[in-house]
Amino acid sequence: MAPVEDDTTYADETVDDTYASTNYGNSTVTSGKKENPILKKCFVSCESDALGSVHRAWAVTVLFMVLFFIVAIIEANQISDDEEVSNALCIASYWSAFLHLTFAILGTFVLKRFSTAFAVGCFLGATVVISQQNLFMFAAFIKYQHGSVFGNVIFADLAFALFGLLTGETERGGVSCGWTAGIG
Repeated sequence: MAPVEDDTTYADETVDDTYASTNYGNSTVTSGKKENPILKKCFVSCESDALGSVHRAWAVTVLFMVLFFIVAIIEANQISDDEEVSNALCIASYWSAFLHLTFAILGTFVLKRFSTAFAVGCFLGATVVISQQNLFMFAAFIKYQHGSVFGNVIFADLAFALFGLLTGETERGGVSCGWTAGIG
């Protein structure tokens, strides 16, 4: 097998040295990145079971998405009851609820059953898009004065929490928790 651009050959064995460090006998190949000891301690469980760590992180995200779905439906109903309100935010809330429920189902399917490199790549791309939508939903609803102001703040805060969760999972992709290390 010929070495690929990101591969290195050691003693007739081709290895992918794109990620952090790999030990080969007495020598160590490093990527040049500094390791953060706090993050290393936080993600020590990821090293032994990367796939399990991905599934646990996704389970927490799905719980937040289901909660977001419920809150989004309640928020859309409260907004639609107010006659002074534009229908745009009501539609955005319903659409966001639908997307999060669909994404939770399809993401679970991709991670559990259909985890090819292409499917996981599309899944991570969709994660970035939906996380940005959550940031926009946060910005739209945080200071919105129609409907229930308390409900608007809860909806906005939950959208921001999902933004952080989805962005954090994308940032850890392949490095800390091994999104691609044990999948496909």
